[in-house]
Order: sequence, then C-alpha cells, then structure tokens
Amino acid sequence: MKSPRRPFGIGFVQLEDRAVPTAFGIPWADPGHLTVSFAPDGTTTPRGPSDLAALSTSAGADWEREVLRAFQSWASVTNVNIGVVADGGQPIGSAGAVQGDPRFGDVRIAAAGLTPNALASASPFSWTGTTFAGDVLFNTNVPFRVNADTGTYDVFSVALHEAGHVFGLDHSALPGSAMNESYAKRVGLSDADRAAVQQIYGVRTPDANEGALGNDTAARATALKASGLVGRVVGDGDLTTTTDVDYYKFSTLPTLGLTSITLHLQAQGLSLLTPRVTVYNSAGQIVAQAQSTDPLNNDVALKFTNALFGGNFTVKVEGATDDVFGIGAYHLTVDTLNLTTPLPLLNSLLAPVTDGHLNDLLSTATDLTALAPKADNRFDATYRGVIEDRRDTDAYKVRAPAGGSGPIQLNVMVWGTDASPLAPRVKVNDSAGKPVAFRVLANEGGLFSVEVDGVLPGATYYISVSARDPKGDNATGSYFLGADFNTFDPTTFDGLTSGTIDSSASQTDSLHVSDASVFQFALAASSARAGDEIRMILEDNAGRVVFSLDATAGQPLVTTAAYLAAGNYTVRYSYIGSSPTPAVRYDLYLIRLSDDIGPYATQTTKPGGRVMPPTTSGGGNGYSYNGSSSANPNGQVYYF
Repeated sequence: MKSPRRPFGIGFVQLEDRAVPTAFGIPWADPGHLTVSFAPDGTTTPRGPSDLAALSTSAGADWEREVLRAFQSWASVTNVNIGVVADGGQPIGSAGAVQGDPRFGDVRIAAAGLTPNALASASPFSWTGTTFAGDVLFNTNVPFRVNADTGTYDVFSVALHEAGHVFGLDHSALPGSAMNESYAKRVGLSDADRAAVQQIYGVRTPDANEGALGNDTAARATALKASGLVGRVVGDGDLTTTTDVDYYKFSTLPTLGLTSITLHLQAQGLSLLTPRVTVYNSAGQIVAQAQSTDPLNNDVALKFTNALFGGNFTVKVEGATDDVFGIGAYHLTVDTLNLTTPLPLLNSLLAPVTDGHLNDLLSTATDLTALAPKADNRFDATYRGVIEDRRDTDAYKVRAPAGGSGPIQLNVMVWGTDASPLAPRVKVNDSAGKPVAFRVLANEGGLFSVEVDGVLPGATYYISVSARDPKGDNATGSYFLGADFNTFDPTTFDGLTSGTIDSSASQTDSLHVSDASVFQFALAASSARAGDEIRMILEDNAGRVVFSLDATAGQPLVTTAAYLAAGNYTVRYSYIGSSPTPAVRYDLYLIRLSDDIGPYATQTTKPGGRVMPPTTSGGGNGYSYNGSSSANPNGQVYYF
C-alpha cells in the first residue's frame, strides 16, 4: 500500500503491511454493541509503550474526534453501533472477552513506533477470539495532522482506512475507495465502501419504535415504558439517518408543582450519537432543551418543573448535528418523581437470560433458528445466557441454510461476560442427538471457540454450553453465544511437534522467530489416564517466561495468543504432578496471526493447511522449531 512519493522527504509510506494472508469479511459477533477506548500512555503494545500524547502533539486538537468520526462514518451506514468506554491500560492483546470486556473497549486505539514505511495497523474480527482483533496502532514516527495538507498525514483518512479493516473489509483497487492501498486524503466513504460494509452488516435498520408508520411526529409518539421503579419510565431508540426524528410521550400525576422531572439520554458507551433533546408540554410549548455535540461526552441531562396538576409531555430526540454523529443508538430515562434511587449507567451489553434449567436437555433446547434468510453476513444466531449453577447446561437449536454453493462450516464462539468470567465449554450434536466432531480454535480463560466442518445444508444442530470444569473455578456466570454458518476457508493450525513425557523427566526445545509476529499456540495432551497434565513454558532469550500453557488429558486443547519479537525462545515441557504415570503425549500447534508491521492483521486460514516439520527454516511463516522429537501431530485435533 504505497503512497505517491512525497517531495518533502517522507518517501514511500504504506497504510499498513499485509505480508501475512488475512481472512476478511468475518463480522463482529455483536456489531450493535461495539465499544472503543483510547489506551492510556504507557500501555504495553507489541511495538513498545503506547504514546498517544505524541500523536496528540503531532496531530493537534480534535484528533480523537477525527478517529471517532472515521469509525462512525462506517457505523452510520450499517447495523453497527460503537460507543466510547474507559480503558484500564492492560497490555494490548490481553486475554479476555471477545466483546464487552469491562476493562477496555473492543476496539483499542494506541500509538507506538512502527517502521518508517507504515502509517498504522489494524485487525478484523477473528474466529480465534484474540483481543488483538479490532485494535488500531498509529505510527508515532510519522507526522499526523487534523485536516492535513502537503507534508503530513490526515488523521481521519488513515483512521477511516483502518476502521474499514476493523469492520472486516479488505483492500480495494477502486478509485476513491477508503480501502485503497495508497494513502490519499479522504472526505468520507465511496459508494463502493458503503456497499461493501453493508454486505457484511446490512443496511441500517430503523428501530422497533418506528413500526409501520414511524414515530417521527408528536402525533405518533412512542409511549415510554415502566422501568419497575415507581415514577421512572424508560425507552430505547436509534436515529437511523441524519434526518430521523424520534418522539416519545409520558404522563405525570398532580403534585401541585412541588416536584421536578429529570430526563437523561444516555449515548455514552452505546454509540457515537451527539443528540439534541427537546421536551414539550401538552400545549406544545418547549419546557426544556439540551444537546451535546461532543461524541466523547455525548450524554444529555435536563430538568424541569412538573405541571401544577400533572400532565402530558412529549420528548423529541434528534441529532444535534447533520453529520455522521447525528446517527446512533440511545437510552432514555425519565424520572417523574424526586427519586432517591441513583440512575444506573446502562451497559452496552443486553441483560442475559436466566432460564431456570428449562433448556438443559436437547429436547427442550432454546430455538435460535432464523425464520428468514439473511440479507447480509451477520451471525446466524446470538444469545446471552447464564450458567446458573454447577449442574447447569444450556442447549440451543440452530439450522444450517438450505442450498448454497461450496462446503458449509459452523463456527461457535462462547465467552464469559462477567468481570471474573465463566470458563465455558461447547459441545455440538446433530438432529439425532449424536455428537458432532469439532476443532477447537480458542480455549483460553473465558473463551471457547469451535469449528465444525462438513455441515449439511438445511440440517438442524444442537449447541450445548456448560462450565469447562463444573467442579473448578469460574463454573458459573453470564456468557455470550454466537453461532454462524458460513463458507469461509477452514481454520487450520500448523502441526509443530509431538512427544511424550512422564513424571521423571522434562524436555527442552527451541523456537526461532525470524519475523516478529502475533502467534496463537495450541497445546493438547493425551494419556491412558484421564486427568494427567502437561505444562509448556515459553521463555525468551533472557530466560523470562512469556507464557505457560497447562493441557489436561481427556480435555480439549488449550490456547494462548502472544506477540513474539524476532529472536530465539526456549520451549520447556514437564509433567504436572508427582504420582507415577504412563507417558503423556503432547501435541503443539501454531498459527501465525500477523506480521511485524501490522501486528493486528489477524489471519484465520492457512492455504492448504500446510504442516510444518519439527526442524524447518520457517519459509514464509516467519519461524522455525527445533524439537527433541521428530514427530508431528497427525493432522488437526478433533473433539466431541
């Protein structure tokens, strides 16, 4: 992605490098509830501590708004909402929830020194579930400006391109496209850009309040609903276009004018909408009005006196500006009494459903089957549930699309949504209740992601969610379930090495990384005695532990994603426990997720499923492995 040579000496500059193949087009599992955060300075990134202060100094005022405007330019034309949340400064790529991690946004904005020929890097959504997906890294070694002219680079234009990758778009050769490889100053999306993102997420859909006639006049105002607290009514809406207007109505009881009414519109954390709110009395007179034009602080609150004998009020919600920030989701809360109950901040996530053990069996599975074909590539089924106790299993029914061309696969992702998340386990059964074999793509902390090959068109499948270890820690809690039938290439790991080990010995191998990258490791264990455990420890050249993985015989493989700088690493294998045991077999797998320039260019496929030998130059994969064993894992590992 080379830009024209600049006369002021910057030379060839890329938006980002894509040396590693990347699977684009995979939608975010819950695009209506995405979040974005700005990493605090000092946050660990694959290329050093984040330094957004340097970007601010270079770009000048309003650079954060320009980044948000870039993301909102995509979100405003499709079924995506993205809201600003706080960032706790955990290292970029920390293990956590695929979406909705309470510590930071799904999309994290950071800045560090990249190579001189790169402006920024970003990543699309990945079946591997790594939190590297969605993160954007600006290069602090190049000059950025807001509304840049010759000699600098425009923050909005670069962010617009990277946001397109975050939402799943590949490069485009079409002139004028924001996804064109060559840097150019952009003012917005092209028609082709809009069509491309709508193919993934669909044309933005009006909210449920619109109905057949809409609620864009006072005469068709939507009645706000009771909240469960006396005197408090609530409503949820979405401004679908810059000309969309939503009206709501509510009534109050006589209080002889002694009480006030408070109204709060929350957009913070829900969307980048900058709203204007106007309240009218029954005579059509304005009694209160407020607005926000700042997407970083886009909540609106107003207060006014109740009518002497109570009355009817109408609320008008519209965009405060006629640009992309005039579109987005919001939540309304109206307190008609002087309530002492504090107003809760609405989370961007929907409340999970507690089923009371009513769907523990396949015969009582909750039906998530789509009633109509999808017009876009969003997930076929999503749900929020709760594993209520250690005995609980939640079963769901889904149906593969009929017809179509090419092989169909089923991807299922489940992750815990609590601060101390559920450690989930997934199983898949066919329509007759027989177990279906699947590959594990991610099994780390609160995430479990699987892939089923050879799905039959039109067939019914059952997905069961339970605790990974009902007797262990994190055996209960809320979770998000996403299931998608698709025709993407299967996700395959490189088979790295296989060996055996017993309680009296350990083994040491070596890994050489020639191209710094994000890698996902997968470790499997097998033994004649279920429950035997193997530990793998990866150390850098200075002897520091990068990570460790513990795999248990009889259980699915375990995974972790880590950024490895170029250099030599030591891999140690040992048996966990002290009791004599027969030899335990271990199998190590690896996916290279990115190259060095774009450390977030998540790859989810390996063309041909190539298996790397235990001693190799690494070829185009950027690494080589030397092991005490000459064996390789025999293909991919499947579980039931």
